[in-house]
Amino acid sequence: MTQYDHPSPTSFLLDEENRQLILSWSDEHESIHGWENLRWACPCAHCAGEGGLPGMLQKRQSLSEEETTLVNLEPVGRYGLTPVWEDGHRTGIYTYEKLRAMCECDECRRKVPKR
Repeated sequence: MTQYDHPSPTSFLLDEENRQLILSWSDEHESIHGWENLRWACPCAHCAGEGGLPGMLQKRQSLSEEETTLVNLEPVGRYGLTPVWEDGHRTGIYTYEKLRAMCECDECRRKVPKR
């Protein structure tokens, strides 16, 4: 599957009460992403590391509420979204494929093999 035939988000909701992102997809799936889980999964070099060096998240045990409060999403081309966090962080690009794979809805969680 290429990036162009992969489902893409059609809308999003920042559910502040439950601290989760709800994405509606072009194939009618609705995915759920807890804000804290999204921040821990940030793929940017600062958070995840690069060149064999650890990122900031690998050195942390917890994150502040400001670091895990999602205030907006910005589209990146036709392939991803960048979350904008309350602490100002906005360099992580989450591809649509990554977001879909990270879905925390009941249906998707049932599909993940248990360890």
